[in-house]
Amino acid sequence: MPKTAIAKTELKKKISLLPEERIKEVRTFIDFILAQSEMDTPKRVSLRGIWKNKGFEKITDLGAELKKLRHEMNDSTLNRKF
Repeated sequence: MPKTAIAKTELKKKISLLPEERIKEVRTFIDFILAQSEMDTPKRVSLRGIWKNKGFEKITDLGAELKKLRHEMNDSTLNRKF
């Protein structure tokens, strides 16, 4: 387990030992630390159009095509020699 994961696990154990009234203080302190650190918010990435002009437009019956491909994969797996 990486050092960070171990440290987080140890913190969780210690927090679980605190009396209920002290949990609020810990939460306030953590919120304060997080506010000070400039955490980058993940940027949303659009996947719209990712498959455009890749040939899928030519498929008229997607369900039948998937069924055919699954059948081919099944046959090739079963016929494989080990």
